[in-house]
Amino acid sequence: MLTKTKMQEIQDLKLQGYTKADIIRYYEAQGRKPPSRPTISKYYDMDVLPDDPGAKLAKPKTFDAEPFRSTIISILETNSGRSFCMSSVYDVLEEKFIENGDYEKLPGNQQTLRNYIHYLEDSGQINREPEHRRIYDYVFDTPPGEQMLIDFGEETLSKTTHIHFICLLLRYSRFLCVYAQDHKYNSEEACKAIYHCFCRLGGRPKELVIDQDAVFVSSEIYGEVIKTRTFEDFCTEQDLRLWVCNKADPESKGPIENSVGFVKKNFFSARKITCIDDVWRSLPGWLERKNQRIHRSTLRVPKTVYDSVEKSAMQPLLPSVYETSPNTFRTYEIAALPYVLYKSCRYSVPRDYAFKTVRFKVVSGKIHIYDDQLNYICSHNLSERKGSVNQLPEHRKQDSGDWIEIMERLRGKWNCYDFQHFINGVKKENPRHISKQLRAIEQFLDSENPDKSLVAQVMKECCQKYRYQFSQFKVVYGLAKAGRELATDDCRAQVPSGSVSYTDLSVYAKAFQERTERKEAAAR
Repeated sequence: MLTKTKMQEIQDLKLQGYTKADIIRYYEAQGRKPPSRPTISKYYDMDVLPDDPGAKLAKPKTFDAEPFRSTIISILETNSGRSFCMSSVYDVLEEKFIENGDYEKLPGNQQTLRNYIHYLEDSGQINREPEHRRIYDYVFDTPPGEQMLIDFGEETLSKTTHIHFICLLLRYSRFLCVYAQDHKYNSEEACKAIYHCFCRLGGRPKELVIDQDAVFVSSEIYGEVIKTRTFEDFCTEQDLRLWVCNKADPESKGPIENSVGFVKKNFFSARKITCIDDVWRSLPGWLERKNQRIHRSTLRVPKTVYDSVEKSAMQPLLPSVYETSPNTFRTYEIAALPYVLYKSCRYSVPRDYAFKTVRFKVVSGKIHIYDDQLNYICSHNLSERKGSVNQLPEHRKQDSGDWIEIMERLRGKWNCYDFQHFINGVKKENPRHISKQLRAIEQFLDSENPDKSLVAQVMKECCQKYRYQFSQFKVVYGLAKAGRELATDDCRAQVPSGSVSYTDLSVYAKAFQERTERKEAAAR
């Protein structure tokens, strides 16, 4: 039987002058399947459409009788505005009428009850509050190598046996990695699984998309996410950004939620799994096959997309203390020279690690150095030049800093307008011996005990004439004390020197002539 809308459409076409054959061609022109010719003739020949065309075909409502009708309406009104399962209404009716012995069985099955409830809603006999429905927006894929989504799942085998697994999905290529164990994941185990996935992929993404799971997040206050200590250390070590989804909002990471459900339905449902060993044997092969299928969302093969596009966009691997095989770290004992020797090249470490044991690992063209507790120290790019010595700027020997104490003592006694200018000049002129220079100036001034104004005049004169060495300072001090000015063209300190003996050039000419004659005689 046609719907009342289609019946009215045939009547409207009739009023527009269409014949029965024209109506069939009208449907075909629109690409719609036309009703059969007898059906078109039936409603074409009617003068007025009936108010209820299906009244004669309507079946009696088996639940539309007391006491079922009033009980069903009462249950629906009590649960108005709440989402509930229709089958639960059927269960309440069984409890109320069959278990009490009032009836042997209900007048219909669950589908009959569903149809009756829909009839009550459509006829307006019950008014259920409108259900809150969320409006979604399409989430566009991020660039290759940008995001990896992470979520946990659980499969119950028996009352005492559970399989816990973690899913890791690259958003762009939809490449999936799954790891399982027989107990819940803690923070350290989750970090190891994530790093294992990085090693499997041969790179790491820029950002992790996670839920507010207790493994990763300890608390969240007004949008400020506080990560667990272990997970925060892992993110810092691997240089990862985080995208934390809102609480109780699984739709914000739909692809990974679908992947968890896919693992449950496609892997666990058809296999007879009795222990975690069965999962470990079958899971790798299953993942390999599924990553080579056409993904329903992208209509592309995840492994092909990853190998051809996304792999090159991933960040290079970094070593981690959370890797599953820490024996890959090499041990090296540092002697007095604070360097690690690797393939005839030396790589610096802070001077504090001299005479200590460190551990290092080479990954992606870099050597990463850790202490014996696997705490990160530093990293170097591997050198291609054999026998090279590679030192980071922060590992250079620093000045002892005792000159600062001397400078402050001088400032307390002889501070003036040009004092800091003079100190800076001394530091620049004598970078290796600044402590000795300042100490000599301090002892000299203490022995002389001059007026503060005289010292200020001396320092001003030194700054103007660029006299920043102790010997030059003494000359300027002597001239200033005597009331004389330093000559402008004098570029050297006036330091007394002993007598110098001069030798006439004829002596050197005679010695050269004798040496030449001896060589010629020896040649004969």
